[in-house]
Amino acid sequence: MTAVLFVHGTGVRQKAFDATLDVMTRSLLARRPDLTVEGCFWGDAHGSRLFAGGASVPVADEVRDAEAGGGPEEADVMVWESLQEDPLFELRLLAAADAPQDRGGGFHPGRQPRGRALEEQYGRFAASGTAESLFREAGLGGEFARSCRTVAASRPFGDLGDGGVAPRDAWPVLVRATVAEALRGVERAGGPGLRAVYDREFRDEFLRAVTAATGEEYRDVLGRARQRVGTFFAGRTTSYVSRRRDAFTATASSVAGDILLYQRDGSAVRRFVADHIDRLEPPVVVVAHSLGGIICADLFATAPRPEARLVTVGTAAPLFWELDALWGLRAGAPLPTGFPPWTNIYDRRDFLAYVAAPLFGGRVRDIRVDNGQPFPRCHSAYWWNGACWDAVLSACP
Repeated sequence: MTAVLFVHGTGVRQKAFDATLDVMTRSLLARRPDLTVEGCFWGDAHGSRLFAGGASVPVADEVRDAEAGGGPEEADVMVWESLQEDPLFELRLLAAADAPQDRGGGFHPGRQPRGRALEEQYGRFAASGTAESLFREAGLGGEFARSCRTVAASRPFGDLGDGGVAPRDAWPVLVRATVAEALRGVERAGGPGLRAVYDREFRDEFLRAVTAATGEEYRDVLGRARQRVGTFFAGRTTSYVSRRRDAFTATASSVAGDILLYQRDGSAVRRFVADHIDRLEPPVVVVAHSLGGIICADLFATAPRPEARLVTVGTAAPLFWELDALWGLRAGAPLPTGFPPWTNIYDRRDFLAYVAAPLFGGRVRDIRVDNGQPFPRCHSAYWWNGACWDAVLSACP
């Protein structure tokens, strides 16, 4: 009787492991009732933890910030966090807030529609030598024209015009959207403009200079646009840093922590997995996810078990080999004699999954599946994909 042994990946603890093993057992036995399914839960004994209970986290700073109620600096950081992900964020917010309103006012001969006024003013901005010069002085000259085209062609910009937002109210937000788009472009490309990306004072002074120099009706007021953003973030800034740090620390102490701990010394984890394999009657099919695939690649490279079968799912083991970061197999070295038949399952949207056949030829069979989820969700969605189980069963004698 074939035994399937599940070796989990990074950051997995008991509750998540039990849930995944249950899904695996039900999915496999529904297709092959003759299989036995076992789990190898190494996360509790050999996973990372905060041995001092998180004493390294600067709690005093967080408590002081939380007691202060956040403040304008945290609100500004939150705005720019949103802008770095979506430079049109504030435009969307302003357009959504104003679009449903019927401004009425009737027809007035000779009055220019507000949407046209906004479009023409932004067109003058895009053609402005003053604006281009300011962007160039900030190291963003190469991004100016592209960013203007991106903003002008966007749906939120069109919605602002359709909603009749006055240039005075929209101008600070339009300039910030253009600057945010330019910052995103220069961050990807590198270069002198990186100062505007990372130096907050330099960025803010540059933004004020551009806004004041190009806003025909701008008089150092933020108008309705800034009010919308302030309303949106009201109540969200309290203990913002604390919440973000807590989330990052929790991630680092399990997900990243497991990887770092394994890279420092993975011998105990490998022995743990080897003991689980050796307790089972062959043939044994080891299904290893994520970091589990790296652990098993290291194990089988140094302690061959030709009678076993290896199925890696969403693993970076091939990348580790190319980086010369595998413990058991140096970059450029072939799989050793006795390394078990290897099936490698991956989803192209899973940024933690890599292909192995281009590195090891016929010694590995890559099977691509589509979990239908974006990253990072797709990294854990293999277990709910029938195509994954078909691939696993194809490796089972």
